[in-house]
Amino acid sequence: MFLKNIQLINDHDGGELAEQSLCITEMFLWELGKKFKTNDCEAIIFVCDNKFKSFNLLNIEQESHDVLFYKHTYEVETPFDLNDFNSKSPHEKKIIMANTLKSGMLFLCEKKIWDKKQVEDVFTEMEEKGYVHQFKAWKPKFSPDRKKKAYPLVRLDLYSFKLYLVVEDTRKNVLSKEMVVETDTFIDELSYYMHELKWLSNNEVALFTRAHKSTYFSTVI
Repeated sequence: MFLKNIQLINDHDGGELAEQSLCITEMFLWELGKKFKTNDCEAIIFVCDNKFKSFNLLNIEQESHDVLFYKHTYEVETPFDLNDFNSKSPHEKKIIMANTLKSGMLFLCEKKIWDKKQVEDVFTEMEEKGYVHQFKAWKPKFSPDRKKKAYPLVRLDLYSFKLYLVVEDTRKNVLSKEMVVETDTFIDELSYYMHELKWLSNNEVALFTRAHKSTYFSTVI
């Protein structure tokens, strides 16, 4: 099976760490891709607290998948200084979260004989990208005359997610990049604005929402 979900959480902060860390955990899963197999783990919850002095693995097996947990979930007690973390700048927070996740994953690699090099390579790639997680949500779609192509670009950050509508020419030169929306750190809220990408003409492209009535954001080039 493959890893489908990873979370960094603290039980006493009202979900703030879980929300802020999505940009790092989602980046890790995105870079890891469908190439990292496990025998009995599809989700990992790293419970971060300074009361833990070392990593400790707890295995959670549900009878079936539910809204809170995948059937095969690991819970890992994870050393983490929340007060120190909260005093840091946004970029420093990303580094702390990435290092915590890396240490936790390498702990599991030793414990479960997972591919350590794959994990290390992903974190090297994340560091090289400055822990900036942005990606094309869909494959680019060509205009009717095939002279331009457009795609939604997603950027996940600590305190908000942003969605852009990008238009390029056939040589990948960016002709237009406009922000469609900035949302809270919830994937479902962001996906509301990405129901369908449609060219309305050779010079206008629209990104439709999931609203009952046809509502969309468009850009003219």
